Amino acid sequence: MKSLINILFFIVLLACGNKPEKEQAQSTHPVWSPDGTKIAFINNKIGVENDNPINFEVYTMNADGSEVKRHTHNLAFDADINWSIDGNKLAIKSYRDDNDEVYIITLVNNEQLNITNHPSADGSPVWDSNGELLFFQSKRDNESGELYSYSLSTKQITRLTNNDFNESSAVWSPDNTKIAFVSNQDGDDDIYVMDVSGNDIIQLTNNELNDWYPQWSPDGSTLMFTYGDWNTDIWETRFINADGTNERTLITQVDSGNASWHPNGNIIAFGSAKLGSGEIFIYDLENKKETQITKNE
Repeated sequence: MKSLINILFFIVLLACGNKPEKEQAQSTHPVWSPDGTKIAFINNKIGVENDNPINFEVYTMNADGSEVKRHTHNLAFDADINWSIDGNKLAIKSYRDDNDEVYIITLVNNEQLNITNHPSADGSPVWDSNGELLFFQSKRDNESGELYSYSLSTKQITRLTNNDFNESSAVWSPDNTKIAFVSNQDGDDDIYVMDVSGNDIIQLTNNELNDWYPQWSPDGSTLMFTYGDWNTDIWETRFINADGTNERTLITQVDSGNASWHPNGNIIAFGSAKLGSGEIFIYDLENKKETQITKNE
């Protein structure tokens, strides 16, 4: 009996010692506003407090981290933020309908419109440079996922790609001549570039791990992207020239989301959990200075 009690006591101690710590709040996926004065991001502090850590909400704040404002209020995962060209709207992906849909948030009154409204998954919304079209990925015609555009004036949705690959994260170049996007044409996710008509597709990256979230530099000379995957937990912010040369690592220990380029081309916003909880940082390319601008209490 004494041996049995000792064994049970040991099991209790082991269980207590291995008890997982409470999830820490994360601020991540920062996106600069077109005028460079604000940053939109997602945070799951409310979800963590209510034992629902996948409940990320959309927020905006000033570039120095002040005047934080919440824009979504639901129990689901909201992400994939992109600003309209005039800075008055946000496009996001939301799971509030028990299905990924693309919403447009009008910031002045917080009106939120579901523009995809389809039983298949939709996401990765990106505005074009003129503010007339919103690109997104959908699985409505193909489980692999295709690229589509939504016209704000006609409300029409147009399919842009038609193949057996998964394609997402379409972003226009600053001169409106090319589109960078993510595709798994060679087995994993890499960055590709095509002209606006969908022709002359060029593969820019070909790495061991995945390449996600392409972002053009304001002058169009460079693409920034996130490199990594969940199995290795390696995540880096990388640069590559627009012609596919000189790929290099800028920042290590970033999170799995996107980084964002300031309109002046000299500052990067990114998320990282290197200090414990996930926070938003900005990195000055000229003086190599890194500054934390959020603080999850």
